[in-house]
Amino acid sequence: MNEPVTVKYSLEEVLQRIENKLDNNQKNFDQKLNTFQRDVNQKLDTLQKDFDHKLDTFQKEVKQEIKDVNTKLDTIQKDVTDLKVGQTKLEEKVDGLGKRLDYQEFINGGVIIGLLAAVLGSLAKMLGWIGNP
Repeated sequence: MNEPVTVKYSLEEVLQRIENKLDNNQKNFDQKLNTFQRDVNQKLDTLQKDFDHKLDTFQKEVKQEIKDVNTKLDTIQKDVTDLKVGQTKLEEKVDGLGKRLDYQEFINGGVIIGLLAAVLGSLAKMLGWIGNP
């Protein structure tokens, strides 16, 4: 039972094997890290391209919408100008109609006064207030 334990490997050989395994593990880790970094960079590049494309598309859409709004505003402004011109023409016509109406009232007043004088004169003649010539 008390036999001495003998080791078939030298310490140098064991340490060399451990060092080789550590080197292999380091190489595997470095390869996996490089692959991961490459994949992450590719995904980031793809995301950046997608983002840039979407941003460009959005900018184009916004610019088009702004152009459409400006076109509509120009149309509205033209319509308002046309309405103002139409309103001015209507005001001129209303002023003209007002003058004509005033003139017509003056004439109608004269006709009524003349008609009233004729009726009163006829009535006076019928009643004998005014003599026959």
